[in-house]
Amino acid sequence: MFSSVLLRDKSDLVGVENIIPNAHVVGAMEKSDHISVEDIKVISTKFTKVGKTMLERYPNLQWVVHRAHGTDGINLELCEKYGVGVVTTSPHTEACATWIKDRLVYGNTIIFGNGSISKRVQEIIDEWYLIEGLEYSVVNSSVKVINLNNHYKNVVSCVPLNDETENMFNYELFKNVNDMNFVSISRDKTHNNKDLLKLIKENKFKKLYIDTLGTEHREELIDTGIVDYTKHTAWVSEKDDLLELKTIIQDCLADDVTNPILERRKNVFFQF
Repeated sequence: MFSSVLLRDKSDLVGVENIIPNAHVVGAMEKSDHISVEDIKVISTKFTKVGKTMLERYPNLQWVVHRAHGTDGINLELCEKYGVGVVTTSPHTEACATWIKDRLVYGNTIIFGNGSISKRVQEIIDEWYLIEGLEYSVVNSSVKVINLNNHYKNVVSCVPLNDETENMFNYELFKNVNDMNFVSISRDKTHNNKDLLKLIKENKFKKLYIDTLGTEHREELIDTGIVDYTKHTAWVSEKDDLLELKTIIQDCLADDVTNPILERRKNVFFQF
């Protein structure tokens, strides 16, 4: 059943051969010359970019299943032109939400982003906050209306990387806080490292837990002693993630996908 499926980037696919048998599994740096390109209908990626090269290489490709919460690395415009549908999984939601919860300090919390991980965090802390009489707020996107101050003890970032969220966590956002606890699972470019370093020197933070940290000023931030950089390991692959992936791939093969990022366009008779 899965012989028409290509799984790229196998670092998070331990044991996948038992869950999705007969699928082709290829590491990020491995060649796939032994695979018949005409047979592939579904490709799943985590790190590999999907653009013109891949879309032209696999002429019968129907769906891209991206094992991430965002779509950076996927050229949606080209996928649409080629009639290829795109769907994302919700990998490691439970693990990431637990990782966030375990790093919160006692106090009111503001959560940036309202995707699957954010919603799971809200579910986990609901009972705790109701019992303790604390509160949390959720912000979907724009930070222009947010006036962060010492009412909040935790700032959580679950936002995807896009034009609106790039450099979102900067000096302007945090300038009026003290002893803030910052927990982020967002992409590195959502953090302005130069500003974070300045804020640390001004004692604005109590602790920063950052799962993905860009190279600029990284070592200086770590050397402050209050930045806990987990090197993109807040996600811990679980069997449930592979089962979810299997279900989505089955839906793709049946051409019955729920809530795709991009619908597959059938009967595309031309190439670009």
